[in-house]
Amino acid sequence: MAVTARSFEQLLAASIPSLACTPEPFQVLDAEGRVLGYEPELSDAQVADMYRWMIFGRQLDQRGLQLQRQGRVGVWGPMIGQEAAQVGLGMALRPGDWVFPSYRESIVLCIQGLDLIDLFAYYRGLYWPADPNASGAFPIQIVIGDQSLHAVGAGMGFALQQQPHVAVGVIGDGATSEGDFLEALNFSGVFNAQTVLVVQNNQWAISMPRSRQTASQTLAQKGLAQGVTSVLVDGNDALAMYAVSHWAIQRARERQGPTLIEALTYRIGAHTTADDPRRYQPPEEIEHWRARDPLARLRPYVERRGLRDAEGEEAMIAESLARIDAAVAEAESRPIPSLDAYIQAAG
Repeated sequence: MAVTARSFEQLLAASIPSLACTPEPFQVLDAEGRVLGYEPELSDAQVADMYRWMIFGRQLDQRGLQLQRQGRVGVWGPMIGQEAAQVGLGMALRPGDWVFPSYRESIVLCIQGLDLIDLFAYYRGLYWPADPNASGAFPIQIVIGDQSLHAVGAGMGFALQQQPHVAVGVIGDGATSEGDFLEALNFSGVFNAQTVLVVQNNQWAISMPRSRQTASQTLAQKGLAQGVTSVLVDGNDALAMYAVSHWAIQRARERQGPTLIEALTYRIGAHTTADDPRRYQPPEEIEHWRARDPLARLRPYVERRGLRDAEGEEAMIAESLARIDAAVAEAESRPIPSLDAYIQAAG
């Protein structure tokens, strides 16, 4: 259903926090995958790609977990349940945009152009082998929240050089408690950085629940004091995530200001494979969110557009696994560099 830009803005207004109100998360699909009113203008090919990336992400996550348990990669940050937040964002990016990720954004990086072989080489313990200028994918940040500063610095650079690109920093909810995040917000507002900061609010910062991290009613509200437009979105709704990400990225590209996006989702799996979530996550909470699986939510919409059948989905799964396994084999064939090579790569 075609809509005007104005109608989108009107709907979005209810998801933008202010001092007077707490917003409702922006949605396109309800829990059963029915369109609520607004529908982004995506071609059949784009919707099919969105669903294909969601399936690829689910297979990538499952294979990553298996590889870690087999001792073939050092660690893995599960992303099951967060595929919509990643695919919606990834599909809103353009070539030339830069992504500064945490350790849970593998799908975004692959959509943006990171070679899957390079991703698995990194998880084997090699240095980051990809050229960020070519792929737009910057090294995975382990220090919590630092990538928000890097994204804002890059966005300031794009603005100063009048380049039509946007820098996106992706962080978790725990990173919003870090000083680096607040400093990044401040600089982005003051210098009108061509930056979008995305918070994947999966409700848990390792074993610390969202309720004990901050007294703010939403994380999106943290942009208000810094003069940064902020929006709350349903992170399990791939279409909503795409619509909000596309809007925010275009705003930044057109020098209308940075945006802070809070994507409400949930961490179904462990924080990383070094973590045991059974010690702190209530089982009933996990099951509540498992029923809100973003793949199951998008599937009826794809079916209504005539873009899915059971055989086609099985083929997508097989194609994804074949691509992943080929990349793993190639990554495992790469020799471990010498110490001198590591030093040279580090500059």
